[in-house]
Amino acid sequence: MPQSARTWAQGSTWRELLLTIVGTTISIVLTFGTAGLLDRCQRSDDRKMSAMMVMSNIEQYSRNVDDMSRNIARCDSIGTWMLSLPQDSLDNIPPEEVADLINEMMALVKFMTHDKTAENIFSNNIETWKNMGNFQFIDNVGICFSKMNAEESNWNEWVNEYEATISRVIAEMQPGEHTLTKLLNDNVFRQKVESFHVRKYWLDYLSSYIRYLNSKNMVLIGIDEDEVMAFTDERSRDIVIDKKEPQQADFRTDLLTPDSLTTLRPLIQHIDSLIHNK
Repeated sequence: MPQSARTWAQGSTWRELLLTIVGTTISIVLTFGTAGLLDRCQRSDDRKMSAMMVMSNIEQYSRNVDDMSRNIARCDSIGTWMLSLPQDSLDNIPPEEVADLINEMMALVKFMTHDKTAENIFSNNIETWKNMGNFQFIDNVGICFSKMNAEESNWNEWVNEYEATISRVIAEMQPGEHTLTKLLNDNVFRQKVESFHVRKYWLDYLSSYIRYLNSKNMVLIGIDEDEVMAFTDERSRDIVIDKKEPQQADFRTDLLTPDSLTTLRPLIQHIDSLIHNK
């Protein structure tokens, strides 16, 4: 083979080898680069979803507190009217005239609870912490949850005392006693009713303060408040389905009798025969 042909063939071989190496390198770079990009995108999506779940949970807590404040405002109105009644004329008020108001004032005072799913995931999953990448955000969320749980415990302790007071007064009633007279002549009950006003503005402060902390969360993580509100609205939206909600009463059945037992029938028959043949 002429020297020029061999040189050309060798050059062609090296070019093909070089192109192969370059192509392989580019393929590897694209593969791992794309995978890395996708991983970073996924981590970013996960980080945003975790943050949104946490901040939505905190906002929902504040909304629940707002609802409780409205209930206590109603109780405060009813209670203020009751406390203004002349005590020497309470027995003259027909019980049926105020029964609904008394029942409403009792029913509107409810325990404070919140969904702790997002809180537990956020607090107990170290991978979530690592992925969040903003320790100031993590610290501030922790402050929110700590405040929420402490105030919830404080509120529920007061509700327990309120319910225990009502239960005690009612349990001490004698036949013929007027419920309203009995309640309003009890100093502890009167103190609880008088505290409705304080409890109402305390609830207003609590929801405002929790939202203040949550606003810091939004700034720290870089998510707009409107987006958090919309996310919370969507989570709270009632889903309407073409099915009747199960009610406990629908599944209530008559108590079992010996004749209705079926699973132990052979044993029952055997024991019955022993008893009756005795």
